[in-house]
Parts: sequence; structure tokens; C-alpha cells
Amino acid sequence: MEQERRWSKTWRVPTSGAIGRARLRLGAEPLKALFARVCQPVAVRETQGAWFRGLRLVAVDGTTFDLPDTEANATFFGRPGTGRGQGRSAYPQARTVALVECGTHAVFAAEAAPLAVHETVLSRRLFPSLTRGMLLLADRGFLGFDLWRGPPRRPARTCCGGSGATRSFLW
Repeated sequence: MEQERRWSKTWRVPTSGAIGRARLRLGAEPLKALFARVCQPVAVRETQGAWFRGLRLVAVDGTTFDLPDTEANATFFGRPGTGRGQGRSAYPQARTVALVECGTHAVFAAEAAPLAVHETVLSRRLFPSLTRGMLLLADRGFLGFDLWRGPPRRPARTCCGGSGATRSFLW
């Protein structure tokens, strides 16, 4: 833009602090809308690891993220307990579950919530993002009849892995 003389003054890359402050002023809703519009599966037929017998491979999994140690974060998200010291973690944590395209690692749906919300609850919110022609892979943390009971017409097939006495299954 500078080379095409669209700026009257020299333009500099904003600092990460300036970007963070701008994001706070903007709020969450525009970023959610941008994520929903831009983040989608991107694999093409030639992408290695993204397909199995004509089905797009996607995975669901959850994790937790440490958050800044503020009273507001601790109140809303919560802290995990520990067996030492004060009996609570040093940082509040958020639980996040995401749908990720295998092969590209593109995240195309995600939900975040307080730590007390279980992964299976968050994953149900992601199911509308699954489409026909997908094979959803899930680990043993997602096994359970209640999670997979639901609308009789699931758009995607599902494969859950287990260990020990638990068997993998495919819908």
C-alpha cells in the first residue's frame, strides 16, 4: 500500500500490544463471525492423510488453556485443583474442543467454555459443523452412548477408539 502511495505517511506494522488492545475494543462477536466464515476444511483430493476411502478425515478433541491470572477469568472459567500448596492451580483455565481436518490440521469448528464444562458437552455444539462425506475420529474420552445418541440422521460417519476392554466402533 505504501508503494502505491495510498498512505500519506509511512506505515509501520502495529505492535502485538496494539493488536491486542484493538481486539479488546472490537469484542468477540466480529471475531466469531470471521472464524465461522474463513475457517473450513481445505484439503483437496491429493492432500495426504486427509482422506480414507473417499471420506474426509476429521477429528474431535479437547484441551485446556492457561489464561491470564485475573479475578474475572478465575471467576468465569475456574481453576483446576491441585494436591499441593493452596489446592488450586496458579492460573485459570478454559476448556476448548475443536473439529480439525486431518492431513491439513485446519481447525474448522471450536467451542470454549469454563473448565467445569465437560468435553462431551462442548463437542455436541460442534456436530452441526459435520457434513456428509466426513469420517469423524474421536478418542476414548468421547465414548459413551449418551454422546452419540441424537438425531437419527447423522451427516458424518463416526469412529471412536478405545483401549483395554473397550473396542473401537464405526457408525
